[in-house]
Amino acid sequence: MRINIHGNRRQFHLTLGALLAAGTALPGGQAAAQDKPIRIIVPFAPGGSNDIVGRTMAQQLTPRLKRSVIVDNMPGAGGAIGSATVARAEADGNTLLLISSTFTMNASVMKLTYDPVKSFTPVAMLGMGPSVIVVAASLPVNSIKELIDYSKKNPGKVYFGSAGVASFQHFAIELFKLRTGADLTVVHYKGGGPALIDLAAGHVHVSLGSLIQMQTFLRAGKIKILGVAGQRRVDLIPDVPTLKETGVDVEVSNWWGLLAPAGTPTSVVDRFNREANAALAEPDMKKRFAGEGADPMPMSRPEFEKFMSDETAKWAKVARETGIKIE
Repeated sequence: MRINIHGNRRQFHLTLGALLAAGTALPGGQAAAQDKPIRIIVPFAPGGSNDIVGRTMAQQLTPRLKRSVIVDNMPGAGGAIGSATVARAEADGNTLLLISSTFTMNASVMKLTYDPVKSFTPVAMLGMGPSVIVVAASLPVNSIKELIDYSKKNPGKVYFGSAGVASFQHFAIELFKLRTGADLTVVHYKGGGPALIDLAAGHVHVSLGSLIQMQTFLRAGKIKILGVAGQRRVDLIPDVPTLKETGVDVEVSNWWGLLAPAGTPTSVVDRFNREANAALAEPDMKKRFAGEGADPMPMSRPEFEKFMSDETAKWAKVARETGIKIE
C-alpha cells in the first residue's frame, strides 16, 4: 500500500491512525510511527486521583495496544491548560486526555480557549469514586457537625485545600458551604496531590476528594475521614456516615474518562473504547478500583457522551446556585 505524504498533513495522520488501529502492516519507515508513545495528558499535578487513574489505565492499555502509553502531567487553571493542549493536538490517535468531573464544570465559570464539546471526541468512561471530606489529624473535630461548628467559631481561620479554581473540590466545597453555613476559606493548588500534602502537614485543615487519593495519608494517620459525599457508605470505611446521614444535603462523586482530539478517526477511538472497557472488566482492574473505594464504569461512546452532557448541565446549575466565579 502506498501512502502519499505530500498531500494534506492532517489527512495523512488521520489515515495513518486508522491503519494502525486496524492493525494494517505498514512498509519501511512508516511502521516506525507505531513506536511513538501514546500520551495520556493528565491536566493536574501528580498524586491526585486523576493522576492515579491515568497511570493505572496507561499500564493496562500498553500491552493491549502493543504500544507504549505514558502519562504527561500538565496542571493549571483547573485542568484547562492540559485540556487546551489536547484540543490543539494532532488528531492522529497519539494523544488522549484524562478527564474528571472538573472538565464538565469549567465551561460554566471560565472562558475557555477550546469548546468542551466540539474540540473533543468521547473515548471511554473509566470509573467513579466516592468523595470524602477529610481533615488534618491535628484538627480537633471528629464529625461533620463538629467541623461545621468549629469553622463557625473560628471564622476565616479554617482553610480548605482545593485542587484549583473551578476544580471538582472547589465546586463541591462551595455547595457544602451553601448548604451548611460552614465558614471555610478556600486555598487553591494546582492539583489534589499538592493540596493533600499540605493537608497532611497541617498547613490547611480540610479537603474533599476521591477516596482513591486519600489512602496513603489515611494509612499514615495524617488525616481523618469525617463523611462520605456519595449515595451510600463505602465498604472500606463502613463506620463513616454519608453526608445525608449527618443531615447535610450534598452528594458529589468524582469520575474519570478519556477524550481524544476532535477528528480522531472513528476506528481509532472505537478501538480505544473496546480496549479500555476490556481492561475495566478484568478481575485485577476491578480489584484495583475496589481496593481504592472506586467502581469501574464501562460505557459505550454514545453513553459516555450523554453522561458528560448531563454532568455539564448539573454543574452549571450548581455554579448558578453558589455564585462561583473566576476572580
